Amino acid sequence: MSLSHKLRWSHGEATILSTAAMLADATFLVDGKPFKPFARAPWLGTVDDASIVGHLRVLAGDFVGLPFGTGGRTAGPNLPEWGSLLGQPATGTIHGPVAHREWSIVGGDDESVTLSLDYDPDSVVRKVERVITARKNAPALDFVMRIFARHKAPISAGLHPNFRMPENPGRLELKLDFDFGLTHPGQTAEGDPQEFESLSSVPRNGARVDMSHIPLSPRTDKNVQLCGARGPLTGTYLDEGMGFELDWDRDLLPTLMIWHTDGGIKGEPWNGQFRAVGLEPLASAFDLHTDVATGPNPINKRGIKTWVDLDPAKPLEIRHSVRAFAV
Repeated sequence: MSLSHKLRWSHGEATILSTAAMLADATFLVDGKPFKPFARAPWLGTVDDASIVGHLRVLAGDFVGLPFGTGGRTAGPNLPEWGSLLGQPATGTIHGPVAHREWSIVGGDDESVTLSLDYDPDSVVRKVERVITARKNAPALDFVMRIFARHKAPISAGLHPNFRMPENPGRLELKLDFDFGLTHPGQTAEGDPQEFESLSSVPRNGARVDMSHIPLSPRTDKNVQLCGARGPLTGTYLDEGMGFELDWDRDLLPTLMIWHTDGGIKGEPWNGQFRAVGLEPLASAFDLHTDVATGPNPINKRGIKTWVDLDPAKPLEIRHSVRAFAV
């Protein structure tokens, strides 16, 4: 059974669940007005099927992945450099134990909460802590994932903030500077280039789509990875006059994956109901097997690191934040 902790501060309130240490809900007060930028699955609180992975049962605003992804996909026929990498069989649950299991809430008050999760004895990871703190006198949340290792090793890692889609196409504007972008190798159509330079011109099915203004029309699912991210990402809800800034440690997580999902996932618990954009800072090769991320792949061959290094001598801290603003 999932437990919860509530944050209440001068500029908002938020609820964090023990399942997947999920940020289930958050309302920011911006110039005295409520603003809710995060996504929230319509089934949250109604699914108790243990066969459904933990973060999907409570899918909402923000969780973490360690290792990130799981593998078990197939590559498009025109991307031979990805073929053998995507074909590796899935192991474990997607995004690792942190995204599936029940965490312990070890302490908290109105402005901060600390959760902890022990990994299995055979894992390189010994323990993970997650601290979520309301920023004093600001409509913002600060997050820390602290990883304790048993021995030195590389591992894929990622953050998984999810933001709500507006109803009207193109009315959430995304801005981020980056070195180069790649479409997901499992979604790259034959004949399409995988690489692109601008989020406003992303290859898709022989044409180009503008992923700097979402949701796309017609509704579709599309994943891309922006490599060599520079500076924070901003998202602006053009019809609301409100926006958010997503900032993170780009030295550790140098890429950002955009998971644009607009009702296209079927089966339980999705049933075509979920609309959101995951804006996911990563040290990973898309959502593939951690062995793909830590071995040679087409991203790290270009100098973009796709893993983090664990060391038992010092816990690894990965930080990110979400700040709301008025336009």
